[in-house]
Amino acid sequence: MDEDLDSAYTFTEKLRPDDPRLRQLLEIPEEENQSSFCATIQLVSGSDELEIEDVSVWNWCHLTDEDFNRLRAIGLKGKLRAAGYGALGDAPYKSRTLIVLRHQIKEAVDLAQPDGCDVIYYQVGDEWRRFPAEVPVLKKRIRLSIDRRRRGL
Repeated sequence: MDEDLDSAYTFTEKLRPDDPRLRQLLEIPEEENQSSFCATIQLVSGSDELEIEDVSVWNWCHLTDEDFNRLRAIGLKGKLRAAGYGALGDAPYKSRTLIVLRHQIKEAVDLAQPDGCDVIYYQVGDEWRRFPAEVPVLKKRIRLSIDRRRRGL
């Protein structure tokens, strides 16, 4: 793994009012407006076992023991560093998404929001894998983008 323990992951993008993606977001059918939870987690080098770096931050990000067990079940190794979370609607959520990053992304990434189920997206090199691989998804996307102001670009 080539993680930089001191690197910060930021995911922001300001859409202009005339951006066609904004119109697509506003025209989402009601059935796709489900309550959802999404958490970002950084995976850094560590032991051959999977562990949580700071349990208090893990809990603050509304991550659970079940989330940890699901991440361990897919074979991840190292330390999990909770980075943040967001929610749409109220709990209990119809969908729950965990996004695990190993390194800073090089370009924007769009991940399909699950439709009424739980999913994990994890980074392998510059590719993204979904677990479970076959789940129902919505047209709605979760966008990871680079804050160019922080990267000095």
